Amino acid sequence: MFIKEIFLYTSDPESLKKFYIDKLGFNLINFSREELSFEAGESIVRFIQIRDSVKPFYHFAFNIPSNIFLEAKEWIKSKDIMLIPLNGEDEFNFISWNAHSFYFYDAAGNIVEFIARHNLRNDTFKKFDIESIINVSEIGLPVKDVGNTFQLLNEKLSIPHFSGDMKTFEAAGNEDGLLIIVNEGRKWFPDCQEAEIFQLKIILNTGAVMNLPLEDGKYIISSA
Repeated sequence: MFIKEIFLYTSDPESLKKFYIDKLGFNLINFSREELSFEAGESIVRFIQIRDSVKPFYHFAFNIPSNIFLEAKEWIKSKDIMLIPLNGEDEFNFISWNAHSFYFYDAAGNIVEFIARHNLRNDTFKKFDIESIINVSEIGLPVKDVGNTFQLLNEKLSIPHFSGDMKTFEAAGNEDGLLIIVNEGRKWFPDCQEAEIFQLKIILNTGAVMNLPLEDGKYIISSA
């Protein structure tokens, strides 16, 4: 499964433009009072202006080449970005996933993850820079019922189980693209705020042509 685009919402696109474009160097697609959009490898990230007092935050991840994980970590730190620690550690080895990752906050409080998935065999000979980003690897979906949400995604879009108990946590999809389904109120890893439901849209390439609304229409999962 491949995540083609994610549409997220923000009260401060200007700060996000400074973070993603000016500081990190992502390739800008569009910036206006209504939207910030940029390329993230083969995916597109769009932040849409929200005009109320709500300050949405999300969790999402980017796949990076497997063999330059430590270099990517030092590159982020060189941008004066603090990594999110847990028990004194700021990098995490997910043995069952054969992956390493680290986390940081962006300018709007979104929880961003860089993850090296060693099963993908995507080693590179180039030094890490923002062009090393491969794609949007994960997007978090806080929900009221993890099991029912996964069942809908599986039945309507044929998205398979990847990992999880289908009760409090479910990773659905594959290593190219995962929907991280968690119970609303569950703390985001590694030591972050509790997950909340905010409006978002995700465009996938599952092959099933449809729009699937979830959580009373707050989420739109679109596939082509």
